[in-house]
Amino acid sequence: MALSYSATMIGRSAMNRDQMMTTSGSFNNISIDGRLSMDNAIQVARETFKKEQGEYLGFVIEKTSRFVEYKNPLIVDNDTKAKDILFLL
Repeated sequence: MALSYSATMIGRSAMNRDQMMTTSGSFNNISIDGRLSMDNAIQVARETFKKEQGEYLGFVIEKTSRFVEYKNPLIVDNDTKAKDILFLL
């Protein structure tokens, strides 16, 4: 079974601007080739997500067997804990 990296942008909740949540949309969830190193996958995700419109608040990334099925994601460019990000786990 081939693993790939799943990465999802982090955004602000519309109901509570202090609450972080995963975002949705055509480029807010991406799959990255699992043969890359984690550092290279982070670089690809960062470059992709910074091109999106809106406020860049970081992203989550993890090597997964199923797309965006996170168990223990790494939070990049954001200090929020995974358990505190709505719709992530």
